[in-house]
Amino acid sequence: MCMSIFYFRYKKSLTICIRENPYPTNGRRAYPINYTDQMKIPDTWRILVTGVTSIHGWPIFTQLSELLPESSLYGLRPPKSDVPDSDNVSSFCITEQAELEEIREEFKPTHVIHCAGVCDLDVCEERPEWAHTLNVQGTKAVVDVLGHNIPIFYMSTDLVFSGYNSPTGGYAEDDKSDPINVVGKTFVEAEEHIQRCKDHCIIRLGLPLGGSILGNKGAIDWIDGRFRRNLPVTLFYDEYRSCIDCEEIAEMAVAALVLELKGLFHLGGEKTWSLYDIGKYVLERGGYSPDLLNGRMRHQEENGPPRIGDVSLNSNRLKTLVKANTLDLNCIK
Repeated sequence: MCMSIFYFRYKKSLTICIRENPYPTNGRRAYPINYTDQMKIPDTWRILVTGVTSIHGWPIFTQLSELLPESSLYGLRPPKSDVPDSDNVSSFCITEQAELEEIREEFKPTHVIHCAGVCDLDVCEERPEWAHTLNVQGTKAVVDVLGHNIPIFYMSTDLVFSGYNSPTGGYAEDDKSDPINVVGKTFVEAEEHIQRCKDHCIIRLGLPLGGSILGNKGAIDWIDGRFRRNLPVTLFYDEYRSCIDCEEIAEMAVAALVLELKGLFHLGGEKTWSLYDIGKYVLERGGYSPDLLNGRMRHQEENGPPRIGDVSLNSNRLKTLVKANTLDLNCIK
């Protein structure tokens, strides 16, 4: 199957309002689009979101919570987790097919947004079997139980690429994946399971920037947590990602859902950041001591996981498609 082939059926109206990106853009003003105002989701839709405590799953679940009644939205969180505390969220491991089957029979989802998985580079290198279980076997369980006759939206990662000899303008959907670490390799395998679904949409994300529901996930939380405890951070000058605001991830994911997009898409921000750039931003925002931030080149790393280069994403396909279909239908107010 050629993952770069896609189509859509537009049925719902979208209203666009503009808000300013909270993250700096080297003098350029970036205006992510908020597609949620007056967005119409059919009353018959029942949406299941896995991984609601993830850095990208939480904003997606929150966005949908503003658009749907509680009875039409259900979230899955990790075992032993009690956050978020809501009647329409339950806890179990994503690999447990029996639990997924119970959700299928009782909640009867019409759509699934699969956000569950692990992407901590160091931990996944140390525990590759665990990473494979959650990322690959967990996705297989979702596909086996839910992927036969309902749309599956999968939130993947830019780490499916090595960043070596990256193309000008960023990786496009037609570029061949070449992962170099456990995270990337397991997400490539997970994507292959998703492709078995008759109706699927895969969105590869750049690095999400924003706060998390638990305050301990994602680059911003991790770096800020270190600085607040007066602990130093060493980040790479030459490891680059298409960083994207978590709210924009939610807006674009919901827009893709409403537009019923199919196939493979990339979603990153307007700006490419190095990890050191992110650290500098958090440092300056929090007014922390400059002595807490150190930088190094990738070749100086001795004991860590394999380091990517520039995995910037070309997001033109998704952004152009969504904007074109709102413009064509005169839905901007």
